[in-house]
Amino acid sequence: MRTRVSAADVERQVSNARVTAASVRRSDYRILRDFRAFEIVNAMRLPLTLDAFRSLALLGSIALVLLGTMVFASTMSVLRDGPLRHDTAAVLNWGFLAILYCAVATVLTEVVSSRRLAVSGTPHLELFRAMELPLPQVVVRYGLVPALRRIGILWYSAAVFLIVFFEESSSYLNVVAASVSVLTLASCACAYCVLHFASTPARRIGLRWLYCLLALILGLLLGAATGFLVPRLSRLDGLADDPSRFLPGLCFLGAVISGVLLLLSIRAWRRLSYRKLSLGIGRGGSQRPVRNFGVFVVTDLLSSKQGSVITTIVLAWIAVVGILLGARDILPLHSALGGGELHKGLIGIAVLLSLGVTEPMLYRIGPTAKLYHYRFAWENGVPATAIVVRLVGIYVMAGATIGGFVFLGALLAFDLPAPGAVFAGLIVAASGVVAESLSRPPTTTDGTKSNDVMDGLFTLLLISPCSLILVVGPAFSTVLLLGYSILLTLGAAVCLHQRLLRLRSKLIL
Repeated sequence: MRTRVSAADVERQVSNARVTAASVRRSDYRILRDFRAFEIVNAMRLPLTLDAFRSLALLGSIALVLLGTMVFASTMSVLRDGPLRHDTAAVLNWGFLAILYCAVATVLTEVVSSRRLAVSGTPHLELFRAMELPLPQVVVRYGLVPALRRIGILWYSAAVFLIVFFEESSSYLNVVAASVSVLTLASCACAYCVLHFASTPARRIGLRWLYCLLALILGLLLGAATGFLVPRLSRLDGLADDPSRFLPGLCFLGAVISGVLLLLSIRAWRRLSYRKLSLGIGRGGSQRPVRNFGVFVVTDLLSSKQGSVITTIVLAWIAVVGILLGARDILPLHSALGGGELHKGLIGIAVLLSLGVTEPMLYRIGPTAKLYHYRFAWENGVPATAIVVRLVGIYVMAGATIGGFVFLGALLAFDLPAPGAVFAGLIVAASGVVAESLSRPPTTTDGTKSNDVMDGLFTLLLISPCSLILVVGPAFSTVLLLGYSILLTLGAAVCLHQRLLRLRSKLIL
């Protein structure tokens, strides 16, 4: 006996199926959202429930947006009505150059930093698979949403800047069109990077000659563009003599590249699969044993997925040096500050830059994350002194690299040698190691160091003597920084030695 099914019944069933699928997707996303909130609360050891944390995060985000908007808009308004009131078009061009650099930096951080491992490198990937959470939902919560926040901040800042310096002129329209084109291209590039790395197994970025060459070429191109634009930024007729000649072509080229990136993003979205990530993880192949312990320490620190932070530092260092070399036609720059004041400013820049880079480095490959490995090596006959010397050498060399970047940048940009910048990088790196050894923060679920307030306070306290450069001369401050860096390096070695010998081994069942 056949029963007839009307078209209305079929449409109703299809509609119910769509509603059910949509509710399932929302439920899966809420689970991932709550799990991510739990990770943050657990890592920061906050005495909050998930609902309280979400409410606090929402209110804090709104407050930060309002406060940041007020401060940024007020500062731009004061500059517009004050010293920059006669050079609005030139300021717009400088703003466009800043937007261009920020967009390039945002895209590059999605490629070379640990952000590319937000999905494929998470230790909870197999848990999500066991919970039957779709990988696209994981990509949305762990990859696309953070990338959208970062690129949204860039869009919002550019919009506030352009609104504050609004004027009815052709140069303003040219800058707006160029800025929108650059930001659109950067947004599509970030989305593609997130989806591409989420659809491929997590791999580290090694210091291969190809990556170094690409970083150098990119830096040279940016430097050449900067050297071409900067002499024309003071003019009041736009980015060049006649922007209408090349601006439509550049916007069209940006639109074409954005469209291609969108198509590639769609293709990467369709290739999302747990199976591909799981199969790719097991393709590590056999590795040759390392007989030299010093080579083993370097290999161990650089071979992990999180260890590529050092590679990121080196590649960024090469790219910025390439920018300075590419813009050598407009260098050295002339500063209104004197030699002593500029030297103090460079030391401060070195300290701040070292703090911003050393903390993520120690978070992933610091003593808390790696000391258990070397405790096992010590228990198997490797001398403790050899372990400590090589560990401290790695951390100190990373700090010296950051300070050396400031030293070389100041030498190329201002023709001013500032060796104290190198010692400042050493001080910050050694202070981070000593502070981590004193506070002993716990490890997170993936073996990295958790966020700890005492660790940050100890680090700031240990680098506070660097403020003596404000009251002494450049030559004497360099001597003081050298002595303090040696003292802190020895202290870091002693702290690591004591912690290595007194560390309690973990039981692995």
